[in-house]
Amino acid sequence: MKKLRLKVFLIELAVIFLIFSPVLIKADDIKVRIENGLQVIYNPKNPAPPKGSLAKIVLKQEFSIGVGKFDEDRFGELTSMDVDSDGNIYVLDGKEKKIKVFDSAGKFVKKFGEKGQGPGELNLPVSLQVTPAREIVIGDASNQKLMFFSYDGKFLREMSTAMKARGLVLPLFDSQGNIIGQQIVQAEGKIIREVRKYDRELNSLFTLASVDITGVIQGKIDPFRMVFSYQFGKDNSIYCGDLDKYEIKIFSPEGKLIRRILKDYVPVKLTEKDKEEFFGRMPEIDPQAKERIKFSEVFPPYQNFTMDENWRLFVRTFEKGKDKGEYYLDVFDEEGKYIAKFSFKGEPRAWRGNKLYAMEEDDSGFQTLKIYSVRWQ
Repeated sequence: MKKLRLKVFLIELAVIFLIFSPVLIKADDIKVRIENGLQVIYNPKNPAPPKGSLAKIVLKQEFSIGVGKFDEDRFGELTSMDVDSDGNIYVLDGKEKKIKVFDSAGKFVKKFGEKGQGPGELNLPVSLQVTPAREIVIGDASNQKLMFFSYDGKFLREMSTAMKARGLVLPLFDSQGNIIGQQIVQAEGKIIREVRKYDRELNSLFTLASVDITGVIQGKIDPFRMVFSYQFGKDNSIYCGDLDKYEIKIFSPEGKLIRRILKDYVPVKLTEKDKEEFFGRMPEIDPQAKERIKFSEVFPPYQNFTMDENWRLFVRTFEKGKDKGEYYLDVFDEEGKYIAKFSFKGEPRAWRGNKLYAMEEDDSGFQTLKIYSVRWQ
């Protein structure tokens, strides 16, 4: 996600407390309250799992993809990936403009996709999802299209985002064909990045979150506060993150806020070394771009979050682990209670069938997709 966050940031650069009434329960140090009719879960700094809950994760690596001796087994850039119900793995290679398919054991099966601007062709693909409708959808930021393929690579159709959802990136589809994604809009002289929900025809239904990024044209850009995290939850509910607070809001499919998950935390300071590492990952672009970046003193509360099939929430923070390249992940159960914390080097991309699919990158930028078995105890 770090590379994807950077890519989305570069695309944008180019384009230009409530009164509460506590009534519920207290589970250890976790406070569950009702505030103005809304359930709010207050989590402490350290995990406080309810008694009897499974709160320890055990990961065992099964195999890796991207380490083979043939070109088909390697990635130019692992931009996005997803897994179907049979365990087949679909990887979007943003550099090669290809979708590479591997079976459930990691064996290469096929690849498809061509560079270009025509029907089904890829120019700047930044997202891939296996939809509940059993299709593969690719989001192309440059072509401003959503392109749909069958599992065997046949191009099915495309949907333009240029008119109704200009600048739409990182779309996700629910079981009804509705979409959540991020879009840039102009309003009252400001440039706003919004997380919106759209219907299957890309008509905007409602806004879930927004941030003022007018600084993009004023030369004051914080690249870590440009991209929101969100996921579809149980029964097409929507989990949406915040860029400044350790908070995740849960909305009904109709857009009603139904729950807030908050956690106490210690902000992580952004060091000069962190800035150097960020610039080291930037490709060669306009030399003035570096001067237009203005970092905050601290990182946002977290990087992103993913969700498994039991609706556990895995929040990847900026707190560094013991070993180089590791970050801590906070784990919340289906109710939003903070149950576990563990250090992990890879970046989780998907949780399917008691397996974790995580991208790992070494110091030279070489990328692999590692697959782990997952067990809770």
